[in-house]
Amino acid sequence: MGKNLIEEQNQLDYGKWESGNEANWYTDDPILTRYAKRYLSSAVFNYVEEAFEKTGALAAGPMDKRAVHTDREGAPRLNRYNKKGEEINEVWYNEGYRQTVKDGYGTGVVAYRYDENAPEQIPFLVNAILIYLMCETEPGFTCPVGLSQSAAFVLEKFGSDQQKADYLSLLASWDPETHQEGATFLTEIQGGSDVGAATTAAVKNGDHYLLTGEKWFASNCDAEVAIALARVNDKPSTKGLGLFLVPRTLPDGTRNNVTIRRLKDKLGVRAVASGELIFNNAVGYLIGDEDKGFKYMAEALNVSRLGTGISGIALARRAFLEAAIYTEHREAFGQRINRFPMVRETLVKMITEIEAGWAISAQMIKLFDDVHTFDNKTDENYALLRILLSLVKYRGSELGVSATKDALELYGGNGYIEDYVTPRLLRDAVVNPVWEGTANIQALEILKTLQKAGAGCFMNDLRTTLNGIDDTALTDYKETLQQEVDRVEELLNHMLSQDAYTQTALAKKLADFMYDVYAGVHLLEEAQYDIKMSSDRRRVLAVEQWNRLVFDRSPDRGILTNETISDEVFEALICFGTR
Repeated sequence: MGKNLIEEQNQLDYGKWESGNEANWYTDDPILTRYAKRYLSSAVFNYVEEAFEKTGALAAGPMDKRAVHTDREGAPRLNRYNKKGEEINEVWYNEGYRQTVKDGYGTGVVAYRYDENAPEQIPFLVNAILIYLMCETEPGFTCPVGLSQSAAFVLEKFGSDQQKADYLSLLASWDPETHQEGATFLTEIQGGSDVGAATTAAVKNGDHYLLTGEKWFASNCDAEVAIALARVNDKPSTKGLGLFLVPRTLPDGTRNNVTIRRLKDKLGVRAVASGELIFNNAVGYLIGDEDKGFKYMAEALNVSRLGTGISGIALARRAFLEAAIYTEHREAFGQRINRFPMVRETLVKMITEIEAGWAISAQMIKLFDDVHTFDNKTDENYALLRILLSLVKYRGSELGVSATKDALELYGGNGYIEDYVTPRLLRDAVVNPVWEGTANIQALEILKTLQKAGAGCFMNDLRTTLNGIDDTALTDYKETLQQEVDRVEELLNHMLSQDAYTQTALAKKLADFMYDVYAGVHLLEEAQYDIKMSSDRRRVLAVEQWNRLVFDRSPDRGILTNETISDEVFEALICFGTR
């Protein structure tokens, strides 16, 4: 995979823009364009490049403008009954949001994976880039997109031929007149992350099942093509759960027996209608085997976790772009504020964390495609994929929050005012650490994988990647990271030798270190690739900054060495000047 050339980027001039809306979020994002060119084949890249460019303009322009209205005045509303008192359970959306739905799915963000006219199988990286671009403006819309991807993926992998023909075709449709959105309903009030506590029951009734129970937090609650967990037998925990396709509209045109009790009044992502659902003998069609429902839903969660993690990185990228533009224009004490050293420190920290996030995310998505698109699944790469999915979901989500907060602070008081985008970015970003499993849940997922598969898959990847670093100019960075790789192996072995309670107590601390090391090692590999392909050493500076941010344990905290951000480093990292 990949192209053999990284084209040099023109240095970005943030002064020519008044806000991020004037940029194209694809063509003016050298990180994103670079990863697309490296990790997509030439045939696929040429096939989808125009869609990337159009989506970059769409997200920065009309989609973002409509997102402001939806967030402030146009949030969805539930119309539970019509004027005759009949229960209709319809969600009202403003016209701008409805246009965003048409435009957004029209990019191919779900459909490309199932594009029969493509020159070769379209990898999930294409869909990930498209959703990344739209996450920069409207995570409230990209939540339904991610849920639609998850539902489509489950039907793709486990659905019957009839289910694929009847429902996957709707999720994957390019035509706005036939396209339908998807959702995944699993959270119940007594369960939360404890999915095995689900009590929604499914009783067989001919060629379908009847579902009875409640779902406490159902995002995109009026989706036409939903998948839902329900208990099919008396087996304990998740072993008794089956997975069901629950259409909103039944084949005969009548509405399914699903009541939307109320919509959630959320801190952010107000565009997505999240509701409480009541199943009252709702019709559900069994997906796959009756006793494998949680296994199937876990794969849907993996797709959602992938999207949630990169959503955090996308929000960090938008926050960085807006902060870079604002600090280029804003003057205080007689000069532009991006000349002040602490402002520079913040901007460099933000872009370095985005670079590190992409270094690990690229490997995560590549593994996803190896396993699920190109049928190259092994026990080792599947275990590594599970680890990376949880690492990126955890830390990518956290990055979205910290970066949007940093951007808000660079604006000063203006950053707290809704006239600017920073408050909405922060409110929207806060949901990502909660959605699809909190940091604690992700740490437990990593621990469970390590307990089952061991640490070999993780350590083998790190050592193989480091062994491939042969540029002598990178020796010092390689040696630093080699020490950290040895250290993470020592800590992994230590944790796995402890009792269950202690393992759980240590899991999140170790997950943080695993992320730091994995991102650092692969960022170094990306830097070497740039040097070999285009003699560009900019990403080496990112490695240097990452090592300083996460591995520098010097007692003086970098004070005695007088560490500062030079003009050269600032221009290279922030403005993407080649070196």
